[in-house]
Amino acid sequence: MNRHLLLAIAPVALALPASAQGPLPPPPIPPQNPQTAEKAVLGKLLFWDEQLSSDGTMACGTCHMPGHGGSDPRAGGAAAHPGPDGVFLTPDDLFGSPGMHGSNSFGHFVEDADFGFEAVATDRYAPSTVAAAYFPELFWDGRASGTFVDPLTGSVVIPQGGALESQSLGPIVSDVEMAWSGRTWTDVTDRLEAAEPMAMGSDLTPDMVSALSVNGSYPALFDAAFGSPEITPVRIAFALAAYQRTLIPDQSKFDRVMRNQTNFTPQENNGFGAFRSQGSRCNQCHSGSLFSDGEYHNLGLRPIGEDDGRRGVTGQFGDRGRFKTPSLRNVDLRGRFFHSGAPGIDNLNDVMVFYNNDGGQFGQNKDPLLNNLNVPGNVRPDLVAFLRTLTDPRVRNETAPFDRPSLWSERFAPNPASLPFGAVPGSGGFVPQIIATAPPKSGNVGFRVGLHNAFGGNFAVLKVNLVAIPGTATMTDLRNGLPLAQVVQGAGPGNGTATWIDEDATASVLVGLTYEAQWLVRDFGANNNIARSPAVLISIE
Repeated sequence: MNRHLLLAIAPVALALPASAQGPLPPPPIPPQNPQTAEKAVLGKLLFWDEQLSSDGTMACGTCHMPGHGGSDPRAGGAAAHPGPDGVFLTPDDLFGSPGMHGSNSFGHFVEDADFGFEAVATDRYAPSTVAAAYFPELFWDGRASGTFVDPLTGSVVIPQGGALESQSLGPIVSDVEMAWSGRTWTDVTDRLEAAEPMAMGSDLTPDMVSALSVNGSYPALFDAAFGSPEITPVRIAFALAAYQRTLIPDQSKFDRVMRNQTNFTPQENNGFGAFRSQGSRCNQCHSGSLFSDGEYHNLGLRPIGEDDGRRGVTGQFGDRGRFKTPSLRNVDLRGRFFHSGAPGIDNLNDVMVFYNNDGGQFGQNKDPLLNNLNVPGNVRPDLVAFLRTLTDPRVRNETAPFDRPSLWSERFAPNPASLPFGAVPGSGGFVPQIIATAPPKSGNVGFRVGLHNAFGGNFAVLKVNLVAIPGTATMTDLRNGLPLAQVVQGAGPGNGTATWIDEDATASVLVGLTYEAQWLVRDFGANNNIARSPAVLISIE
């Protein structure tokens, strides 16, 4: 086991020898952030609240679902990132996580070089949050170190053991993940102070419901956790880390066997032997109770020039192309494998074949531990059977402490919803396109509707047609908030963009209104001189 990992686990009651495969001990906890129930439930609320993003579309949990091994279920299908060549459906494609649409600091949609006006995606597969509490460094390249620094003051808050705190703040202000470009911590804290906790979610877990029944606002929740209502990035990090330290997958069949509570099947037992054999040598890197040495290795997956890995953090030539060994706990639940998501490696048997071929074909700085591995075909089913004993059933079934709410983005009937009519092309055959992804939820200050592929330099309006008027609500406030006309940014056919952002568009007085929205663009090359985007159906909740 990695020297740093041993030091991290040393303070707990059950510390294991470097080579031992045993039940998982409790996680290390830095003394600067002692664990409390109030702090952990606040972190759970923050982790699953899509309002932590700039426009209410992304939660931390969007990319880290327990039932998928703490990783991103969306990465199981088509590649989300085109890779270094910027072209999809080529060998360097990556299974990253879609995040925010490209946006400037005003929240206006902007075109991304790789993704256009679609959601920007990460260039690495989402690492698991389950058992992340044990690692002294986090992210695939370990850039989130154990030294946690206050992003506002630059002062050291946790000198060692604070990797979870260090990691938790990055995605919140990343314009690839949860933020508009240039998002500040004042933007984040102001939003939380005004937000109704979990307003975008449903099917809240019992501990969430209990906490909110006593403290119904984020200032009140922070007061309960920290003794005052002030919301700061350090406190956000402390709460998120406290929650993740509850995600301990120590009830797998493997753990119960190690505690003499049950037995392996003959096949699982054979697989455990193969795991430790001189042929496969799996346990040389996947060692200890965490099934990870905490070290960094180059597996030859892709050329170093595409992703420098650990060297990007350390600057050391010997670290080029190296990535952290992940824990194998709950590996069978993950949709993808390795830091890139590894196109063509779709299941655990494919992983065995990969290692039996001495890793990937790109040999520059490849770890010599991969040389002459031997995982015969008749042994692979036994190894897979053993790896499945590392799945904690609570993780698979998303039961406490791995239970979670339902997210707005998971709705069977999306809102806003695309409608298959209304589009009218303009000059050059370009059809204006509407972007409507932000939840039309009362109080969502990030609600916006975008336009692209329009005639730049001309005028556009966002037209709304009322579908229903429940009760006594009217469209007056909404129509007053709409831009009567605005100049489309850009120049020429197909190059125009516009964005409508209005906090009044989701005012509580409008709850219950359902309307169709459609961009109309002045364009003399269009039928009746008006090009039109497809329509969307928006219901204010």
